[in-house]
Amino acid sequence: MYITKIGQNPSRPRIIVNRTLVIVMAVALASMSSISIFLVYTSFQSTEARINLVASQEVRKEMSQRSDDVAQDIESNLSIITRRLETAATSPLLQQLSPDNANALLAATVVGKEYYVERINYLDKDGTLLYTTDEHLSRLPGSDLSDRIYYETVSERNQPVLTGPLTGLDNRTSISVAVPVTDSAGNFNGLLAAIMHVDSIIERANSKLYSFNGSQVFIVSVNGTIIGPTDQSLIGRNISGELGTSQNDIIVRNMQLMASGKSGVFEYTQDGTRKLAAYSPIAFSGMHTWSAFVTAPASQTEEFSIVLSDQRSFTVIAIVLISIIAVIFMTFILTLNNRLYKTVHEQNEKIRSQLIDLHGAYEKLKEQDTIKDEFINIAAHELRTPVLPIVLSAEGLADDLGTNNKVDIILRNAKRLNKLTNDILDVSRIKSNTFKLQKDNINVRKLIEEAIEDVLLKAAEGKNLNLKVSFESKLAEGSENIVADRGRLNQVLSNLLYNAVNFTDEGTITVTFQHSSRLPGFVEVIVADTGKGIDPSIKPRLFEKFVTKSEKAKGTGLGLYLCKAIIEAHGGQIWAEDNSAEGKGAVFTFALPASA
Repeated sequence: MYITKIGQNPSRPRIIVNRTLVIVMAVALASMSSISIFLVYTSFQSTEARINLVASQEVRKEMSQRSDDVAQDIESNLSIITRRLETAATSPLLQQLSPDNANALLAATVVGKEYYVERINYLDKDGTLLYTTDEHLSRLPGSDLSDRIYYETVSERNQPVLTGPLTGLDNRTSISVAVPVTDSAGNFNGLLAAIMHVDSIIERANSKLYSFNGSQVFIVSVNGTIIGPTDQSLIGRNISGELGTSQNDIIVRNMQLMASGKSGVFEYTQDGTRKLAAYSPIAFSGMHTWSAFVTAPASQTEEFSIVLSDQRSFTVIAIVLISIIAVIFMTFILTLNNRLYKTVHEQNEKIRSQLIDLHGAYEKLKEQDTIKDEFINIAAHELRTPVLPIVLSAEGLADDLGTNNKVDIILRNAKRLNKLTNDILDVSRIKSNTFKLQKDNINVRKLIEEAIEDVLLKAAEGKNLNLKVSFESKLAEGSENIVADRGRLNQVLSNLLYNAVNFTDEGTITVTFQHSSRLPGFVEVIVADTGKGIDPSIKPRLFEKFVTKSEKAKGTGLGLYLCKAIIEAHGGQIWAEDNSAEGKGAVFTFALPASA
């Protein structure tokens, strides 16, 4: 990327940009931008088509559901009205020819259906109007209504009929449901007719199409004649003529299906506008009589296309802007790179020099650390030679002289010095990978009991008579043996128990031997005390070398480090936590494999 041009001052090289490389990068960036724009545009076109298809399918499904709702609502209301009329027709109140009783009965028949039923007429067998529920027509009883189509049909069939459309005295298009009134022998003796305005039915149907803009509801007879809507000029026409001039095979086929009592949805064009139509059958007395026909513009999904179009335009503009910004940014980077190259080069030289110095210092530290380890190892070995005779001699003096403070001091410190020497040697073996175990089949219960006896003796020597140590083994006798290094395991137990004694002025130290709940196939020993607990400042480093915070017993901080090394050498784990069960103190747990 860089070309060094040597000028009059070779110590200050000037870096220039390879123009061919810049041109290649610019062309590549422009190509990538163009391809990105094309891919995004194509993706949006495909997504738009899919969304429009899904939206169209949803609209068709919704249209079909709405037409079913309209048909079922009309069919349900007609059925209810028919049953009420049949109940009223058999009522003794109607046969008593009492105007008050008859009017009360007919008024009760339309309760809850006032939005459908305009009035109920009661005609005798000759077609004479006896009663009506319309107060405005109360002067008409006695009128001859034998020319009404519902009278002619019911008197002929002597069964419930649905008729319409018809124009009433109020010049509103109506339909009627009429049921016969029969005598005890079942002979025709008059009828009850519920007169319903078509516009009321259509208005109720329109309320079920609130989610469609520009929708229109028609009630269509079996032969395609329009019975409703509210537009009086459409009544009596054929529905196929209202679908526009494009009478294609789809429309003809759907008209045939609608006439046969089927339901469906189709798309057509009217005056250059795409529309959707849905139809569902309306049955009366178990027979297909009418159909609910619903139309709506097919543009219900245009808002999806508008949103996608806006998003597509925004994406294209954003990609173009990103491309321009990328070119500007590339130019800026190259210019800045030209200026910073020399500084970076100089810093690299300085860092290289510092790395050389650091490497030399590191090698010196390694050498000094090796010398230190060798010195400690030699010193520890040399200390063992005089310490052992001192311990033996002090023990002999103690036996000869009995209780003697000076001898006790010599013996106690000689033992401390001997333990320190052994700990240092163990650390040295661990670091040099020469730490080895002498494993044997041992009884852990006996080992713990011996360690407890030792710690109780130490507590008694320290006049700590308030301290108690309890032990519980939750293992059966046959499962208390494991394969381990007896001496090293005793070293771990002694360290943990001595630590518990040092940090517990009074209370109880509890030792538990059980199957591990954390590590299946392991057994664990738990040492819990009620002492001062673990200091938070050393808790993260508790098992590291030279970590200690004991005020009573000054130690080297190697005990827990050696415990961890010994347990892990056995293939186990050790951990520590606060004694939450007692509210104070610490709990140390180590787990070992139950079998070799």
